[in-house]
Amino acid sequence: MRVGISTACFYPQPLEEILPILAGAGVHAVEIFFNTESEFQPRFYEQIGIQAKSLGLDVVSVHPYTSLMEGMLLFSDYKRRTEDGMEQYRRYLECAAALGARFLTFHGEREMGQQDSPARWAQKCENYHRLCNLASSCGVTLAQENVAWCRSRDPAFVAALYRDVPELRYTLDIKQAFRAGKNWRDFLDVMGGRLVNVHINDFADGQSCLLPGAGSMDYASFFSALRGVGYDGHTLIEVYRSNFAEVEEMARAVRLLRRFAPA
Repeated sequence: MRVGISTACFYPQPLEEILPILAGAGVHAVEIFFNTESEFQPRFYEQIGIQAKSLGLDVVSVHPYTSLMEGMLLFSDYKRRTEDGMEQYRRYLECAAALGARFLTFHGEREMGQQDSPARWAQKCENYHRLCNLASSCGVTLAQENVAWCRSRDPAFVAALYRDVPELRYTLDIKQAFRAGKNWRDFLDVMGGRLVNVHINDFADGQSCLLPGAGSMDYASFFSALRGVGYDGHTLIEVYRSNFAEVEEMARAVRLLRRFAPA
């Protein structure tokens, strides 16, 4: 397993300023969180790709800013918007492919207490199939993340997707599990061998997001569990800019995780 960092850790600093910082922190694997539509234009992301390559950075995953709106864009009853949303995500997937990313991290629907009839569930699964096929046509894999404010906050919902959309893959996020009142094991047990990406952090009572090493996370057990399901991918640090003061703190977190996940 390789330890990496998400550009989201340094938001709202511009992406082109963040990549050299990540390289300086001693990592090679990164996830790029695009923060606005213009960054998905070839004239921008092609330069990001050149910069990443020159710095020796491997772009593992792309995370679109429209993750806040994926339910509305892709799973509503307004068919024209769904079609536009599919086309929008095709462009995002093409961007991911151009950067050499293997995965697009996906949030899906917001949790609003909704219940699905069999027909509605079937339609949602069909839209997931379409998204997965779009991703595959670009050489990218769609990776559903567990997110505390989305329907994916519930392991049972993730399990239903696992059952009915077998081509879908998964991103495990520790802080999002904690915020949903779940243990990360609840999601790992469901995602199993279809896990392709991990967002890693630390936590403590009343603090859901800390730098690795600043909380009570049992990393030995975590990495052992990842190996137990056959996971040998990346673990990407994803925290907030308020969680650290100096870049050296991030570099120390990387070194800590490497004790448990030697490359």
